[in-house]
Amino acid sequence: MANCVSNNATEWGVFIVNIAIKPTQEALHGGDLYTASQRYQIELEQWIDLSTGLNPQAYPVGDIPQEVFTRLPYEMPQLCHRAAEYYGNDSVMAVSGTQLAIQCLPRCLPQHDILVPQVGYQEHALHWGKHGANIFHYPSENMELAIEFINQALLKNPQRHLLIINPNNPTGLKFAARQIKLWASALDKNCYVIVDEAFMDVTPQDSVLANLSSNMVVLRSFGKFFGLAGLRLGFVFANQGIRQALQQKAGLWAVNGPAQYIAIKALADKPWQQTARKDIHKSAFFTQSLFSPLFTNNPAVKVHHEALFSSYIFPITLAGNLFEFFAHRGILIRKIAVNEQICILRTGIIHHQDMDSQQRVKQCIQDFLVSNRI
Repeated sequence: MANCVSNNATEWGVFIVNIAIKPTQEALHGGDLYTASQRYQIELEQWIDLSTGLNPQAYPVGDIPQEVFTRLPYEMPQLCHRAAEYYGNDSVMAVSGTQLAIQCLPRCLPQHDILVPQVGYQEHALHWGKHGANIFHYPSENMELAIEFINQALLKNPQRHLLIINPNNPTGLKFAARQIKLWASALDKNCYVIVDEAFMDVTPQDSVLANLSSNMVVLRSFGKFFGLAGLRLGFVFANQGIRQALQQKAGLWAVNGPAQYIAIKALADKPWQQTARKDIHKSAFFTQSLFSPLFTNNPAVKVHHEALFSSYIFPITLAGNLFEFFAHRGILIRKIAVNEQICILRTGIIHHQDMDSQQRVKQCIQDFLVSNRI
């Protein structure tokens, strides 16, 4: 499917939208069910959360020893050993979620301008901006345009950092590892390529970690593939100097004991990982099929599918109406504005055996199509 975003709203086509639900004043962040519950007056347990891109079939944590809770959480020797084996690189440190690394990295790397995707996880740009960096954007919806723009930008000024979200959340744009390595080699001394691989676990063969350059920093999220976002665990791969600087910012006891214990088990559980990848692909297919009636009669809508999420690009008014229609029925999806004309709706996946959620989403889509005569 196409993953190209146009800036011309007239190219997108328009559904006939009759509903007139007042748009929300503030966008909901992914997974913010507490705010959604208050805003729409729907009990927390009644929501279907499709806003996060998490594996809906989480790793089974099982029994956790009491001492994991009672001891101070010094890093267990096995944690980074298991992570190095799982990710295929031993230049690793553990952090309490990659969000912490995103917030700290601007204070750990040399102060330079940074080139970031125009559409992508905005916490990166937010924290580089807070640190005083000049932020420049490259197109993040079309591969050819993105590569050409980055090539020209680095040729003009190689003294800058480069952020790659791979695959991009939410546009799905994914660069080849060899291309990222070429960009790393084009940068001046003390300039870094930061690669956020939060959604790479389903396709580990596409990671840059097998051939990591000394001026690359790679972020890997534990919670998405293993479905355990509440643990707040991630891993950073970088040269020793960067890891030491980040460790100083993170401080003592950066990862809690239960998270370490569970991760050591999960990272070594190859049978579960293999089954999970197959299960995710199957669930993704079912979820994409559920949403497909929205686009049958509107080929102008652009779609991109990743294993753990799908992104649907709409005219902004229609996106707002769809978001509200779903939210008023207890189904939370993610709404991300691209510009004043178009918007991305990102959906996670429903497990293929979760028939109740599938039926609710199916009925919601049917109701929307009927009420809008689509």
